[in-house]
Amino acid sequence: MAARSGRAAPMTPDDRRDALAAVYLELARKHGRVPTTSEIARAAGVAEGTIYRAYPTKEALASDAVRAAFCPAPVRIEFMKIDPDQPLRDRLVDYTRILQQRFTSLFVLMGALGLTQPPADGDHTECIASGRHRRSDPPSVACVPVHEQAVEPLRRLLVPDTDEITIPVGDLFQRLRLLTFSASHPGITDGRLLTAEEIVDTILDGVRRRRETGTEPSRRPDRLEPDRLEPDRLEPDRLEPDRLEPDRVEQTV
Repeated sequence: MAARSGRAAPMTPDDRRDALAAVYLELARKHGRVPTTSEIARAAGVAEGTIYRAYPTKEALASDAVRAAFCPAPVRIEFMKIDPDQPLRDRLVDYTRILQQRFTSLFVLMGALGLTQPPADGDHTECIASGRHRRSDPPSVACVPVHEQAVEPLRRLLVPDTDEITIPVGDLFQRLRLLTFSASHPGITDGRLLTAEEIVDTILDGVRRRRETGTEPSRRPDRLEPDRLEPDRLEPDRLEPDRLEPDRVEQTV
């Protein structure tokens, strides 16, 4: 990233913090580590003292930048841009692609900063209303969880096809979100990430071959009872974890 030169242009305090937070996030993603204040100042085209006039400490800058990165407003705007006149599958693919890009970006950032969990949810009501991150100080403890801000855009996309969806929109979003998260995480997928198309096809159609007769195959029980099966018929993925051999249990993030 090319350094900016010259005197810092006059900015409001919030605009200055926005600019510094954006540079912090850009450098963290680029270099895969926490940037130094000298790197931030050089990339932002300001003196290091400008950073400490905007923030009392470097930790305060880091905290503000991370909260901005997790703000749901920008990604919600992207959801709202999806063409609702497309076929159902295309709408869901566009939605999933945006969700996947969001997860991937946050995975990279969390890895660079050594984060093990997202920041506590703040009150993003003003963010959603304005379409950009707005600071709330102190963060509200009674607020809508970040991921729920993505449900309403999905509901809007499904309006033309509600008769084809057999579960509530909230349940569909939960399944889509969980599959997209796990299918986009390099530590879970062993580097074999699923595409947005593969995720949507799995959600809409599953993986079982359809019978041409149109008859519904008999359903298998949700969980098999080990003591009712012959040893050679046991399926490890359907057994209770404490009945499995240790080397057969997958460890997930």
